[in-house]
Amino acid sequence: MCGISKFVIAASCLTLTVGTLLADSVPPPVKVIFDTEMSSDCDSAGALAVLNKLADKGEAEILACVADAVEPDKSIAATISAINTYYGRPGIPIGTYQSARIRPGRSSYTAHIRDEFPHHALPDDQEPRALDVYRTALAKAPDGSVTILSLGFFVNLRDLLESKPDAVSPLAGSELVRKKVKRLVAVGGRFKPEDILHQTGPEYNFGGGDAKAAPDTRQVIENWPTEILFAGLEIGQGVCTGLTLINSPSTNPLRRIYELFGALKTPRSSWCQIAVLAAVRDPGTYWNIKRDGYCQVSPAGLNTWADEPHRGHSYLMMKLSQEEMGRVIGQLMAEPPGKRVVN
Repeated sequence: MCGISKFVIAASCLTLTVGTLLADSVPPPVKVIFDTEMSSDCDSAGALAVLNKLADKGEAEILACVADAVEPDKSIAATISAINTYYGRPGIPIGTYQSARIRPGRSSYTAHIRDEFPHHALPDDQEPRALDVYRTALAKAPDGSVTILSLGFFVNLRDLLESKPDAVSPLAGSELVRKKVKRLVAVGGRFKPEDILHQTGPEYNFGGGDAKAAPDTRQVIENWPTEILFAGLEIGQGVCTGLTLINSPSTNPLRRIYELFGALKTPRSSWCQIAVLAAVRDPGTYWNIKRDGYCQVSPAGLNTWADEPHRGHSYLMMKLSQEEMGRVIGQLMAEPPGKRVVN
């Protein structure tokens, strides 16, 4: 009896030890603030779906979603809310940009999503300001824990850096970012040397989509106090997704967005989804990373790369093929809500 008891006790202790080690080896979810244009292209919606799936898997925690563009139908917040609601997260705070500075034009899908799918959003101009949502989410977060995903224009980030102490936090914006943010992952710019050499205008997010955006881009990149990882135009171009949504149910707003955009028939490049993967998972799994140097941005929004000094800037370079990346992203976009997969 004593021998059996000792064996049972030893086995139980071993089980507890192994279980503890496994629990300790699982990293905590990455805390993310999702900053999006969500109006002119469908990849922003695809990115929010991927982020929700990574949250389903325990890899990410979505602290807030903010819009960085103004759309005539005032339906960006409703679209964000519809996607989050579909994935079972209707309570994620949403903030909107409420100035006339950034107007990419009428969206092909936001008003349809507002009218056709369940959501919990008011018109964009009645939602909380993006800046207020940013400051509140950061003030509540543990120090050095937040990853900001910038998938569109840099207007909210500039407002955040230039914000003053308030009732939410006694810290000015730059100090609040320095204290709370681990890194910024930003979609934008061109980083292939030949693309930089032959560029005739700024990349879309850096100022090509709206000339008024270029000063914001320059101001943020020059003054951001933590590291920045860039996913340039070339890294998502040709990584095509959308076809995996064909068999998704009609209740899936992402399927409808890709249908309205025409991307169920002609797959769309995946700039924003790539940034989500790089923000949440180890980017070295999928890409090579250029770490030495920094991104310079001209007043007009054109960017170049200087090899020194190192300022905490880096950018993604291709490692997997476009087809391989497309399969990874397409699978995440197509998985139904709540499905947990062991990675």
